[in-house]
Amino acid sequence: MTFVYRNANTGQEVPLDERDPCLDQLDNWRIISGPADETATGPADAGPARPSEHDNKAAWINYAVANGMSEHDAKALSKAALVEEFGEEDDDGED
Repeated sequence: MTFVYRNANTGQEVPLDERDPCLDQLDNWRIISGPADETATGPADAGPARPSEHDNKAAWINYAVANGMSEHDAKALSKAALVEEFGEEDDDGED
């Protein structure tokens, strides 16, 4: 069983034999593959948190990809366009 973590800032991917509690706590590292039962819980697998408008473009690309956009398309957009597309939270269902 291998867990693969990806750094949202650099794109670096690191395969590990088990979950890493330190990487699980860092906002810029996410589990991108691993055993389904192990990745179904915990902070690193909930998908990346929505970056702030002050985060770098790489963080926004990672967020866009995690939310269904292709990496190619996300990289083609400006940071401003990514923020416009994915930046607003609408948890209460109101506009």
